[in-house]
Amino acid sequence: MKGRKEKNKTFSFTNYDGVEYTLFFRKPHKSYGEADGLCLNPQEDEPKIYINPQLTQQTELNTCIHEVCHAYFWDAPEAKVTKFANNLSRLLFNKCGWRKVK
Repeated sequence: MKGRKEKNKTFSFTNYDGVEYTLFFRKPHKSYGEADGLCLNPQEDEPKIYINPQLTQQTELNTCIHEVCHAYFWDAPEAKVTKFANNLSRLLFNKCGWRKVK
């Protein structure tokens, strides 16, 4: 049963450079501060993304977009990634009505 629960808390994808990421809905380690999400360097052996599962639905959507954007555009400035994620999540959540399915 534990394996099934853990499987539902992960998502894997491969970016356009062929790097496979696994996304976990777990709070990033406290050594990264109070971050809601974290995308690890694509040059690591098994790069990962962590998303805090205790966020509001809109913040979780924003954080997922933000961290996946880092996985695709690792060298993009933080300000550009933030602006992109904020605009896309606001469109999807506020204008399109996207909500998390339980």
